Amino acid sequence: MRFAFVVNNYPPRVGGVELHVRNLARRLHEQGHDVLIVTLSESTGIADEDGIEVIRMAEHLRVGGILGFPSPGATRRIARLLRERHVDVVSIHTRFFPMSWVGLRAAKRAGAAVLHTEHGSDHVVSSSAVVTVASRLVDHTFGKAVLRAADEVLGVSENVVAFVERLSGRADAHVFYNAIDPAPAEIERTQRSRVVFVGRLVPGKGAEVFVETVARLRGEGREVTAEILGDGVSRPAVEEAVTRAGLGDRVVLRGRVDVDEVSSALAGSVLINPSILAEGFQITLLEALEVGGSVVSYDLPGVRTLREAGQPVRLVEQKTPEALAEAAGALLDQGWTALPMDDWHWSVRATQYADLAGRVLRDRSRNPR
Repeated sequence: MRFAFVVNNYPPRVGGVELHVRNLARRLHEQGHDVLIVTLSESTGIADEDGIEVIRMAEHLRVGGILGFPSPGATRRIARLLRERHVDVVSIHTRFFPMSWVGLRAAKRAGAAVLHTEHGSDHVVSSSAVVTVASRLVDHTFGKAVLRAADEVLGVSENVVAFVERLSGRADAHVFYNAIDPAPAEIERTQRSRVVFVGRLVPGKGAEVFVETVARLRGEGREVTAEILGDGVSRPAVEEAVTRAGLGDRVVLRGRVDVDEVSSALAGSVLINPSILAEGFQITLLEALEVGGSVVSYDLPGVRTLREAGQPVRLVEQKTPEALAEAAGALLDQGWTALPMDDWHWSVRATQYADLAGRVLRDRSRNPR
């Protein structure tokens, strides 16, 4: 089949959705499908990346570091491109991104099927009243329209699928879990007294709570070390929290690192995940288990699924540093066993995606619109 991903963001930009799209596109390409990426960037052009053609169009008015807008006429240009390339399926991601709306409309004009993958489990969480009101307005207009008009809707967790139904009334969305690539075999998986935070340093993600948790573990006499992987606007506040807790020699802020470094940090460690944002299904959970780590987390999408599968995942009901420290301490004292993650690899997920796309195309051929 011929796939076109029409998305706002794509690597080298970083984030869960960006990694999801890149890894899915790579595996589809490796399985013999034609794959095209159309995205936005401050630097326009066409590139071959991993054998995949990536077209970067001009971006305008970037908001919050994640959301920008295409130039006028983008829908018409993309529709023409889809027709010229004989694209069968257009893949769009997350309801509120402008390129999801553009990709949907362009696909309809070109006669291509649309698979929308939703990555959010609720409305955007923000301390800003303006952002809260604006995001809900977008959800109930453009977001709802995207979810209703796509040929098929996927959600990266059960929580996301439930949100899709609440927002759009659409009850036929499929669960399509996030996935990972196999970790390098040479990574040392020996268990150690290390706790790790991975994520953007932004309000609500929980880095400051992580620091408080480390302080409590240390106060209980555990000789733990800690690493914070990620960067963002809250870094000064996190650094201040580390200093205030007297943990300057025990907590390392490593900033943004590549995937291999994330795997090395998580190997045999306890991932502490105190986010209160509307997460979809955090890839970091899978990355930790893939390399023999364990997870302590608030009740976020995917956490119960992994725990019920027998993985070393501790779900913390009370959203406090005390509860996180108690769960992490129990893991450090008792040890754990991470099970094989083969079913969570992108090669499996890409096959599922292609099968679903094929079914949609067969349905469309039997019931032309």
